Amino acid sequence: MQVLPIGIQSFEKLRKDNLLYVDKTGILQKLLQNGQRYFLSRPRRFGKSLTLSTLDAMFRGKADLFKGLKAEEWVTEQAKHPSAVLRLDMSVLGGSPNGTALERVIIEELTNIAEDNNITTQTSQRCGMMLKNLIRIMYKQAGSVVILIDEYDKPILDNISDLAKANEMREVLRSFYIVLKSCDEYLRFVMLTGISKFSKVGVFSTLNNLED
Repeated sequence: MQVLPIGIQSFEKLRKDNLLYVDKTGILQKLLQNGQRYFLSRPRRFGKSLTLSTLDAMFRGKADLFKGLKAEEWVTEQAKHPSAVLRLDMSVLGGSPNGTALERVIIEELTNIAEDNNITTQTSQRCGMMLKNLIRIMYKQAGSVVILIDEYDKPILDNISDLAKANEMREVLRSFYIVLKSCDEYLRFVMLTGISKFSKVGVFSTLNNLED
């Protein structure tokens, strides 16, 4: 019997280690064909990260991981023209003590993503401006960009008992997420996951085309 993938959030690791996988790639393929901007809300440990990991592999055209799965043909075709993927996990950034520190770690994460894509980009003091510059460079190099952001609300939720601090985190995230609206022409697909829908975060107000 195949081993259950308890706690595994990487689709690539799951497939390479031959762990048990209930094929959801057909559903994800329909999602890609029917829309371009999504918000997925689920409690923790409900498969949000694995979903984004699977979408990442699909857009990058990692066809060897999809052999025998519903989306195999779609991914094989995608492999001919892989998309640039910018994937950000906000859950690892939630421990910041204040808004300034949060902005700094977001910039560090964007710098790592740039390096992984062999991109040299000027480090900005504002995370939103750096995100915009990174998206534009990725677009010029590889065409329309895919944005995958996991647990977009984690820095707020980690401070929900301290409203002043939670609002400080929200303002930083607002200046970051609002950039996605101005970059719409460069984006092929966007999915954000989270637990709650927070107002004034620059996601649901400016990205009014997000399908919940």
